[in-house]
This record gives sequence, C-alpha cells and structure tokens, in this order.
Amino acid sequence: MSTYVFSLNDISVEDGSPVVSVNNLDSFFGLIEGSQLFIAGKLPATIIDHDTTANTLTLKYNWQQGDLSNVAAQVVPIGAVGVLLQALENNRAAYAAFLENAGSGEVEWEKVNNPPQTALRWPNFSELAGKISKEQLPDDIDTDNKKTQAMSPPIKREKSLTQRLSDYPTLKKTEVRPTESPNNKRLIQFDDVRGEVHIALTDRWFTVPTTIASRTFPIFYRGLILRFNNNSSYSGNIKMRVYPMGKGGLGLPGNPPFINDHEWQEYETSVTNLYKIGEFNSEYFEGIIEYIELDNGWHQFDVNQSDVSSLNAKFDVAFGTFRSPFRVFYQKADGYWYSDDMFPDTLDEIGPSWVQDANNHRIFTVTEATGSTDALRFFGDGYDEYQFEMVLNVSYIDGTLALTVSNSDPNKVYYQGPARFITDERIYFKRAGSSTTAALTVESIKMRIPHYG
Repeated sequence: MSTYVFSLNDISVEDGSPVVSVNNLDSFFGLIEGSQLFIAGKLPATIIDHDTTANTLTLKYNWQQGDLSNVAAQVVPIGAVGVLLQALENNRAAYAAFLENAGSGEVEWEKVNNPPQTALRWPNFSELAGKISKEQLPDDIDTDNKKTQAMSPPIKREKSLTQRLSDYPTLKKTEVRPTESPNNKRLIQFDDVRGEVHIALTDRWFTVPTTIASRTFPIFYRGLILRFNNNSSYSGNIKMRVYPMGKGGLGLPGNPPFINDHEWQEYETSVTNLYKIGEFNSEYFEGIIEYIELDNGWHQFDVNQSDVSSLNAKFDVAFGTFRSPFRVFYQKADGYWYSDDMFPDTLDEIGPSWVQDANNHRIFTVTEATGSTDALRFFGDGYDEYQFEMVLNVSYIDGTLALTVSNSDPNKVYYQGPARFITDERIYFKRAGSSTTAALTVESIKMRIPHYG
C-alpha cells in the first residue's frame, strides 16, 4: 500500500463528471481507495478507483465545483489512517505477547485474550483501505453542509512559460554602437550593417567577436619582386598559389594567360634560369602569392619578413619605393578575409566642393557638387583593382551620391543612415545626378578577399 502523497501537475475534470483525467506521465501507482484529491481553492474529493492505463481517477461523487483544465493537484491517503492505527495497535499487542513467551521460543496465543486476526497474519488490502469516519474529522468542520470549511493545502506551482521567457534578454536591432550603460537590463542588440552583436552586461556592453582566424598576406604591388640571393638563378619545377588583382597571370613565370583575376588558383610550371619572381619579360604581377614551392624548398607567406631563406631569396623592387607588402587579414564567418582598416593618412584627391573635418578626418561634407570630377578619392591607381568593403554613416544627403567611378548601383547612396558597400573598382565619391549635397563619416575601408580553401 502506498503511504506517499502523490503530486499531479496536470489534471482536468468536467463539472458533473466523476472522472478526473491525468494529462501527463505523473505516476499514481499504488493509490488506495479513500484517498483525498486536493486542488487549490477547491473542496477535497474522495477517490474510489483509479486506472493507470487510462490515466484516470474516479471520484465517489460527481465533481460539482466547475470545469477545471490543466491544473495541479495532490492526492493524500487520508482514508486509511483509522485502519492503519488499529492495525498498529493490534500488532503492538501481539509483539508484547511474543516478548512474554520469548523464553520458550514459541508464542502461546491462548494467553492473549481475543487475539486479532491481523496479529496472526498480514492484513489484506481490504482491511487496510478503510474509509474515514465522521468521528475522525476535526471538530470545526461542519459535516452537515455539502460545503465545508475545509481548505485544500497550498499547491507548489512551477513558473509559467511567460514568467520564464521574461528572464530572457530582449533582442533589438540597432544602427548605432551602444556606449551608455545598459543599467542591468537584459538586452542583445544586433547590427546588420556592421555585422556586430552587442550583449548588455551589468553596467557595460560586450561586443561578440566575429573573427574566426587571422593571418598576413603579401600583396605584390607593381614593381615588387622576390629576387634570388647573390644574383643566382633557379631551374626546375615551381608551384604557387596566387590571387591576381587586375593583371591576371602577367608577371608570373611564363606569363600564363589562363590565370583569372580575383580568384585563388594554383599554378605549376617548369623554369630555366629564373632570377626573380613577380616579374617576367617586363610584366609585373599584382596580387597575392600565398605560397611558393620549389624543388629544393618551399615557403608560405604568412609572416611579415623581407628575407625568405627557405627559398634563398629576398623581397626587392625593380622600381618605386620599397615597402612591406604584408597586411594583416581577419577571416569572418562569411568566408572572406578582411584587412585592417586602410583609411589613408593622406587623401589622393579631394574636390573643391568637399571638406574634410579638421578634428575628425573621417568626416566629410560636400555642398552642391555638380562636376563629374568634383570628387573624393582615397587611393591612387594601384588600388583600382582591389576589392574593398566600405562602411559609411550618412547623416544627411540631398540628391544621390556615387561611390565608384562607374556611377552605378549598388554602390550609390540614396538615404541617410549606416550602410555597407562592396566595391571592385576605383573608389570615387561624386555626384550621381545633377548635384549632390551630403555629410558622412567613413567608418572603415577594408580590403576583402575570399578564402583560399
């Protein structure tokens, strides 16, 4: 027989019906007849039967307290208390007789007056599953009335789904990087333009890192070469992974015509008396060489260094200023590598209608620019074939602003607000129609290349 209180978290019963449905997998195995069903705010009801297969309880009387659906309840085996107390008393008397006759090893039941049957054997289920009598009820309950003063015990309730969801942070779209304290609010702000996610902490914001890898790439500008040491030459096989930016395979050994711009390709050939890499028959390679493999060595260009001892070579220039070709790039989840911000210290060109803010060089205004060459240009010709990501924040615009020399969509600004653009031609801010007036901030200009995997 069960002596436990059953907690049922989800039951339903219709007014006028004696059947209570248990809507979930809560177990009530071992429930005894006469147990009481308690529901918060309702009078207790007596249970006379149960079915663990159909998940139902049967009440002694039809339920008369209104329809209930998906409520919590408890089942308490109150009905068996009187019988249990009597059984315990009978067993106590039998045990006392046993102690008196312990010396002989046998209990002489004839010395016990009128021994109860339950002292001679285990009681059966019907003898235990009694019903509570009127005399067992508390004195302050009016049993003559159908409604009594009895109050069901409180039911411990779990938090509702609505209460639980209130503990989750609120998602909000933003166009401005948060700077003020969130004041302990549960917030997550996401920025579609900049690809950023900001999570509110107690008194500050945490921006989720979006970089999954970083490395350097050497960007061969026109005139940059890799020269073998001591004017020596190399003959044999050569293999390399390249990413041309405007001149295809020109400048690579043999000037291969099948190398495409803005694509990663692996190129392999045989050479004789090759003195330098990056120039061939007065043609110069422009783009990235990611690795070079020779018969006697190989090198992956992921460290900023001028001496490439594994190839017995050094970086040099055939003409122009010798400078490091290496830039740091960061790979993001979209599969592209993005360089550090390349906003120049000195502009290549600024038209007469354009003004650069003296305190913040990233802020520009243009007033009624009408000429096709009244433009803002950041880089020289050597950067025309590079692919860039630009993030602008336009605070005011009247007319349409073109961002590239071709004056074509999608690289035009029609509305104010932050915006992201991808260009693969000369960046050239100018009027797109007859006239343009605008105020904007250049947040970043980053070179972009696809992953080579």
